[in-house]
Amino acid sequence: MRSRETFPAPADVRHYLGAWSAVSVVQFFVAEAVVALRWAGPTPYSRTANFISDLGALRCGLHSGREVCSPLNWLMNGSFVLQGLGMLLAAALITSTVLGVAARPTEPSPTGFTATTAVRILLAVAGAGLVVVGLVPEDSIDALHLTAAGFYFGGASLALVVLGVQWLAHTAAGWPVLGLGAVSLVSTVIGAVTDLHVPAPGLLERFMAYPITFGIAIMGAVIFAGARNRRAEIRRLRAARPSSASS
Repeated sequence: MRSRETFPAPADVRHYLGAWSAVSVVQFFVAEAVVALRWAGPTPYSRTANFISDLGALRCGLHSGREVCSPLNWLMNGSFVLQGLGMLLAAALITSTVLGVAARPTEPSPTGFTATTAVRILLAVAGAGLVVVGLVPEDSIDALHLTAAGFYFGGASLALVVLGVQWLAHTAAGWPVLGLGAVSLVSTVIGAVTDLHVPAPGLLERFMAYPITFGIAIMGAVIFAGARNRRAEIRRLRAARPSSASS
């Protein structure tokens, strides 16, 4: 049932679905761990030396100076696609107003509304980029894969920074979201400047990627909790209505 209030009810089904879509991105960690265990390269898979996309490489052999061989590449690439779709759905389903106030029924400022609309756009761009990363593995069309990855890292990290700043006035979760976004954004800038030519490129990439996944999952959890609390409040008000009328 859609709220008749100016504030779109965070308890609407769309916000539950959007929140779960955001939380679902954590499946990436499970997929990465499983695929890494089945690595069949001449040397063990290294989270400091190997890139995450090495797990999605289609063929065994030398790629950009690294020996790669990932028999479960389809699982890693599928995880990328699902993670990207989760971000796209979250961006489409969670309204700017509800996102702007962390699913708390208060009116945001026009500036906040604009900021969270930008967050949704950035998340959608990042999610689309990650879908392309999964559909176009690193050893198929490398330039397209890298460009899509750039949209993901840049868009998602910036989205978390903007959202974190907006949330500071509404929820304690604003601090971890802001911190995770900042870590990812700074790491992404370092990665772009150095072209990931650093002593531990895989580790740097994980400082770019992991905070994004955690940050988006926290975003979804906060929206879900807000929706659940709002629904409980609505039920309490409805339950109290008959007794108030009879008195």
